[in-house]
Amino acid sequence: MSVSIAIETPLQDDVCELVAALTKWALEQTPREFCHHMTVEQMAQADTTLFVARKDGKAIGMGALRRYADGVGEVKRMYTRPEARGLGIGKAIVTEIINLARAEGCRQVVLETGSVEGFA
Repeated sequence: MSVSIAIETPLQDDVCELVAALTKWALEQTPREFCHHMTVEQMAQADTTLFVARKDGKAIGMGALRRYADGVGEVKRMYTRPEARGLGIGKAIVTEIINLARAEGCRQVVLETGSVEGFA
């Protein structure tokens, strides 16, 4: 298995497909009024860096670092295709995000998550 993770533009067709798969999955999990998804155009702005994981050239996972003026970075658009889950792709992407945030001097990195009904 050959997996690589690199900074890429979200405006590529296969990455757009990955974003669409994430959005579809998220809308199945979260009430629409609580969904605040970044579009690929927003992800392509200078304040956001997207990491894409590829296995044998196929986009299988992604995650982004979005930066705010107050030195806070936010983990955004984390997703791994179902067939690639359990391979450590998410952990590897988060490691890349944290390393970039540290290198850029972010004072804090946050992750906003939704709540799931039925869990105590």
